[in-house]
Amino acid sequence: MLGLCADGELPPGIALAQLCLAATDEQGARHALAHALADAAPAPRRRLAAVYALWNATPAAFAVTRAVASTSAEVDTERTPATWARAFDAAAAISPEAAVALYSLGRPDLLASATAEIVDDLRARGVLGADRRVVDVGCGIGRILAALAPRVKEAVGIEVSAVMIAEARKRCAGLENITLAPGSGSDLAPCSSAAYELVLFVDSFPYVVASGPALVVANLREAHRVLRPRSRLLIYNYSYRGSDDDDRHDVSRLAGELGFHVLENGRRGLRRWDGAVFDLMRTG
Repeated sequence: MLGLCADGELPPGIALAQLCLAATDEQGARHALAHALADAAPAPRRRLAAVYALWNATPAAFAVTRAVASTSAEVDTERTPATWARAFDAAAAISPEAAVALYSLGRPDLLASATAEIVDDLRARGVLGADRRVVDVGCGIGRILAALAPRVKEAVGIEVSAVMIAEARKRCAGLENITLAPGSGSDLAPCSSAAYELVLFVDSFPYVVASGPALVVANLREAHRVLRPRSRLLIYNYSYRGSDDDDRHDVSRLAGELGFHVLENGRRGLRRWDGAVFDLMRTG
């Protein structure tokens, strides 16, 4: 991961989080970073120095990253929405920010910066506006909802984790156009049919994919149901399988089967996060 960061392909927060997860202990992680810095050419060294500076500014990065990641151990043996909910409950109790974005290292400012970039991307796509109704599936602690509130008519957040929903209620307190609802992980039952202009999955769809193809199809069918014709489905990260080609193939196939047209299939262009963007339009 340090090599990818040195080449400019990974943002510092992502590189640091991955380094913390890959190392045996904190001393080993620091040694690996120091070694990479010493061997790097000037331009890569500047990128790695940003990782080093971020770590120095975030002393708890290693401990927070490891603690939050450890909460998903149960999921390795049973990948269901209920199991994910328990894992997210435990992660959010440790660090709400790291629970929804490990690369935030538990820092509210880093999470806010990454969130703002996603909102900027949505605005550039022309999917926001005072007349737009939005569904945020897997809304986590409500960070996207809170940022969208002044930019849309209404937004509904659906989340399987009770602890995250509680955090989202705090974050979105006083925002009258935000509604939060517990979800099953397999449907968008709180939402009316053909009533929304945008459905969002921001780093939540990988958990759907990990739970099996039946859940993938169920979620995409539900997104199609609640969207108006020619409205948009935005998926920021389809899976964590490590193959963009496989993700693009699956999205193209499923879109054709389930009534979507693919406008953008897995572009990576965000600066603060390495998410791949899948932009689909409901046909008919």
